[in-house]
Amino acid sequence: MNSVKKSAIFLVFFIIIIIGIAYYVTQVDYNKEETLEIGAEFSNEKILYTTLSESYKSIAIINADGSNEIIFDDNNYNDEQANWSPDNSQIVFISNRSGKKNLYIMDNEGTNIRQLTDMDTIMDYPNWSPDGKKIAFSAWNEGKKDIYSINVDGSNLQKLTEATGKVHNEYPSWSPDGEKILFRSDKGLNADIYIMDRDGSNEKKLIEKSFFDGGYTDWSPDGEKIVFTTYIEGSKELYLYYLEDENMVRLTDNDIYEGYPNWSPDSKKITFIRYDNRFLNVKYAEIHIMDIENKKTMQITDNLKRENYPKWSN
Repeated sequence: MNSVKKSAIFLVFFIIIIIGIAYYVTQVDYNKEETLEIGAEFSNEKILYTTLSESYKSIAIINADGSNEIIFDDNNYNDEQANWSPDNSQIVFISNRSGKKNLYIMDNEGTNIRQLTDMDTIMDYPNWSPDGKKIAFSAWNEGKKDIYSINVDGSNLQKLTEATGKVHNEYPSWSPDGEKILFRSDKGLNADIYIMDRDGSNEKKLIEKSFFDGGYTDWSPDGEKIVFTTYIEGSKELYLYYLEDENMVRLTDNDIYEGYPNWSPDSKKITFIRYDNRFLNVKYAEIHIMDIENKKTMQITDNLKRENYPKWSN
């Protein structure tokens, strides 16, 4: 073996070592603040999420303590953005089984799948009403995006917002009493959070900040607060908004993308994704839990995949 080949092999080996060290350091930094401890009582609570399985998206369920992960990956479709029915017996989700992204419903074990909508468009972010009778979602139409609702038997499809231009109305979230719907809209100068009655009437802006962008929202089961994402100084962070005094509290403050927050049934914790692409632009996200009182977090998935859209069981 000549000296040139030896030098090339040594260089490749050296690069591999450097990459390995950089990867290890990145992971240590990535997990350094995981200090929350979840008790055994949380093994009875489940979290739904979307995972990138092989080359397609699948729906997965994991216990809130990080045990017993189950992935529904027995097809070659993109199944994603799943959400629980109020009694946890059924799951609504988005799938491209019909060639377009439509709403489907299945039992919580992944059986008895039936198509709910048949729209020639792309839809996303389905959210079950607290009374179990309707599902709100957003859908595209000629570059615009609006909020719709539909009965769980597929009847009474209603358009609740009316976007103009290239406005996006999206991320619907029901109030605990089912009378109001939160959503994000970029109809103004910024992307702000709006609120409306369940039939689309009495729409008004709820949260307005000059820095605001993002807007994925979730209304706490106790009805007192809202958790949402916002884009500040280069990263998406999590915030709380208290409805009674209109006070905002920042939950995260780092250079890591955090988003898609969703409440636990007791309104004391949230599940969310923590997304990191600092290492050679490798993009992955894991599911985490946070105690909102002390802001301690715990990672519950460890797949180095793009986990997304976590939803805590009711």
